[in-house]
Amino acid sequence: MTHFSEPVRRRTLSKAALFEGHGIHGNLEARLLVEPAEGGSGLTAVMEGSAHGPLLLATDNANPMESVRRTVMQGENGERFEQLEHIMAALAACGVTDARLTQSGPEPPFLGGGSKEYTEGLMAAGFLDLPQTVVPLVIDRPVHANDGEAELVATPHEGLRLSVFVEFPGTIVGSAGFSLEITPEAFLQEAAPARTFALESDIEALWKAGLAKGGTLENAVVFNANGYLNQQLFFEDEVVRHKIIDLLGDLALVGRPLRGHFWAWRAGHQSHVRFARMLAEEYGS
Repeated sequence: MTHFSEPVRRRTLSKAALFEGHGIHGNLEARLLVEPAEGGSGLTAVMEGSAHGPLLLATDNANPMESVRRTVMQGENGERFEQLEHIMAALAACGVTDARLTQSGPEPPFLGGGSKEYTEGLMAAGFLDLPQTVVPLVIDRPVHANDGEAELVATPHEGLRLSVFVEFPGTIVGSAGFSLEITPEAFLQEAAPARTFALESDIEALWKAGLAKGGTLENAVVFNANGYLNQQLFFEDEVVRHKIIDLLGDLALVGRPLRGHFWAWRAGHQSHVRFARMLAEEYGS
């Protein structure tokens, strides 16, 4: 039996997958092409028609100060890639270590508001195991971090499990938690359909900040003290399940398959990115 800390084959796509739609924040038409890549190149992003080379989607290029309501990647040339966490989560859940992402602008298409369409598209494209290998990042001792109100912990676990907890006192969501052992099938069924979310009282401020202009009740869950504005939810606890997507996508910036149980309380993209950076520094990226 293969031990969980031994090297595993790197993986890319068998063929390219194209996604088209609108960005959630700018509400502009957006395209994202995910293509196979050579083993060892990692996950990279490039703008259509750019003279600059691809940006490695890794903790060193994440900007936690800018990562409010979405994760922001930025290279030395100033190009920004925003809101990549949903496609990154799909890639991580499917075990893809090497792929090239080509975008038409700073945001990828938001699609259904979660990772379902991305995961299904990657699965339809198929996967190719490469001759090169990578050593997983194996959590061998408890790792703990506090970031304001957020708390994140990693503990040893033979597979990959995420446990997330949210607190929205005075709202229909209240306090909620969800835990999932990550496999491609489990992620697609239990987390990927869960849409991004917002408090109704926060929406006007988001718009004033230039965010969420493409948000609708089809691609986002909106709630208040009394209930949900959406006519239907995909899951009763859709809000907390979406946090599985966000955490998985941000932890993928470590750049290696993960083996451990990762816990997050009251955490967002800023704290996720800082925790991923801490893990990369402690264990080597």
